Amino acid sequence: MSDSHEDSGRRRFLKGTGVAAVSMGLAGCSGSGGESTATPTPTEESTPTPTEDETPTPVPEQEYPEGGDFVVGMGEPVDSLNILASNTAYADLVFGQIYEYGTSVDPVNFEVHPSVYTDWTFEELEDTEDDENDLPDVLVQFNVRDGLTFNDGSELSISDVVFTYNFLLDANPGKYAGTLNPIVSVQEAESDDWDVQMRMNKPIGTYASSQLSLPILPESQWGDVDPGKFQEYEPFENGGPIGLGPGVVTKYQPDTATEVSYAEREGEYTLTDLDWREDVNGLISGGPFLDSVRFKIFGSTAALEQALLQGELDSLYSNIRGSKIPQVKEKEGYRLVKGFDTGYGHFSFNLRNVPFDDLTFRQIFGFAYDDVFWIDRLKRGRAQEGDFIMPPGYVAVRPETAADDASILTDERSQAFHFRQQTAGVPDVEGIRKFLTEGQAITGEGGTYVGKEYGGSFTGVTASSSGGKHDYSFGEVKSQVLKDNPDADKEIRVNGKTIPEINDGPIKMYVYPAKSAPLDAKMVDNYVSALAQIGIPVERQVMSFNTMIGKVYGSENFDLFPMGWVNLSIFATGTLYGLFHSDNADDHSTADTGDKNNTDTLLNNPMGYGLFDDATADDLITQARTELDTEERNSLARQAVEKIYLDFPTMVRSYDVINWPVNEADWNGYLENIPGPGSTYLGTQFAQIHKSE
Repeated sequence: MSDSHEDSGRRRFLKGTGVAAVSMGLAGCSGSGGESTATPTPTEESTPTPTEDETPTPVPEQEYPEGGDFVVGMGEPVDSLNILASNTAYADLVFGQIYEYGTSVDPVNFEVHPSVYTDWTFEELEDTEDDENDLPDVLVQFNVRDGLTFNDGSELSISDVVFTYNFLLDANPGKYAGTLNPIVSVQEAESDDWDVQMRMNKPIGTYASSQLSLPILPESQWGDVDPGKFQEYEPFENGGPIGLGPGVVTKYQPDTATEVSYAEREGEYTLTDLDWREDVNGLISGGPFLDSVRFKIFGSTAALEQALLQGELDSLYSNIRGSKIPQVKEKEGYRLVKGFDTGYGHFSFNLRNVPFDDLTFRQIFGFAYDDVFWIDRLKRGRAQEGDFIMPPGYVAVRPETAADDASILTDERSQAFHFRQQTAGVPDVEGIRKFLTEGQAITGEGGTYVGKEYGGSFTGVTASSSGGKHDYSFGEVKSQVLKDNPDADKEIRVNGKTIPEINDGPIKMYVYPAKSAPLDAKMVDNYVSALAQIGIPVERQVMSFNTMIGKVYGSENFDLFPMGWVNLSIFATGTLYGLFHSDNADDHSTADTGDKNNTDTLLNNPMGYGLFDDATADDLITQARTELDTEERNSLARQAVEKIYLDFPTMVRSYDVINWPVNEADWNGYLENIPGPGSTYLGTQFAQIHKSE
């Protein structure tokens, strides 16, 4: 029996709350694999959020005009055309046009549908003696669609699919580690009823959108590549990248421009003609209708937006700043497409470093953060205050879903780290100091917020007991970064020593250049000033997004850093495992180099969450990942999400409210009210966009 439509669900909206809900947890990734965690982005370009209860309008069958070059502006370069080595949203946008995946998750109702694979089945087998983990063996079998061609005109074969899995298993690229870990073997099926069989060492409840949703690599291009050296391979220099997708990369100048041509594809592309698309309101079959999509790279947000307002671009791969929204609305021929959030912006902490190994110390970074300044003044309301690591649109896996009704959304139990600052630029210095030194509760206008003793729980979980590891006091200012701040009258002591005495310098906060992220720069100025007033010395280290990726995810060399995530799994399980399970928080000596600075493998939990004390959600995440029942899986995921919230390895700053600017005068076919029209499902948009009549 095929379960290709298991866990199907419909998006609904909680009336009166403005929060989008998903009745069942289905993957919301952009074809990068439901268990491949997410995609990191700069914080100012992190996510879109729910807006209003609108349903896409059915699109009648008709002929759509073909041709034209759609121009998209990007703030960061496409760092690589090697899909296994790159881990940025900008490259993934291109990969979504080049590669196809075994299954599809439609962007409107989140159902899992056939794509390269036509049907599949799942079977738990009896335990075997060679099962080291004493877990059930799982057999997944699936069929490969006939008649598909790669973009170079060669035909897809079953052997290409088998090769892909075995190459990925041998290479074990970090971006797919979570997806690949449960897979034991893949080979051609022994049964005449199936093409391919996969053995896994554990059941994965979301296997249809994770293990069956990996990109298909042609053996003709990758067959001679050494899996141990996959990072060194340059597909563009070897006639590629070659995939089953609709596009071909015809231009690649990383710092200036990348072009994907549909017109130059060899062989017919048929995967937008599948029957299921006809049943989804708003989706168009038969695309792409464009000749090409051109990605132009700009060195600053200001330059990017100026190019749009001057009519040089048809759209942006980013959220438009709130200050520019009126200008877009006033610009003739342009409009704003609504979407909802697929991720969040965050500050994350290195739990390996003293005093960030202490929950109590981490919590004050939540209390000191100025939501009012960020959301109201800088973002001008185009963001929503952050809390859980699942965005508001993914209500099925958010802790408040455990409540009987939506009224609990206003309960102070949901506000544990919402205190931040009640008045812009005015941190509660004495309150925060007393919290550190005496464990005193902090009281704000919205309620009483207690760090060490969380006042309640949606799901029944509790915070780690790792809080209170150190003794804190405040004394004479010694650190130069605080001496330079006239508002710093005292400096924190951790077990009687200043932080520079413990860590050979102030706390290192990585930040983006002001030119590329001007709003972030102002926010960081405000944040560092608030921390200085409390007595915490922070030194900013400016670097590009790609450099930060290498330092944070490549070597775990940081104290705290800002970034964003998009493309989170609607199930939550892939995201939870990839970003917060201790399996993905190892030092990098696991690549058999013995070198802790080895960057061959990017691990997506650089915080080290789960490695220390009982500050871990490992058991809950493991159970959720292997649970086949949707409701039980969602329940476990909600508990894990709240446990992470309480343990505070990361501070969710905000969820962006996005209005995606587009050129409506020349182009039609845009989908509204889907996850991330400027990020996650922009690939779907490219398949739909066509010339205006």
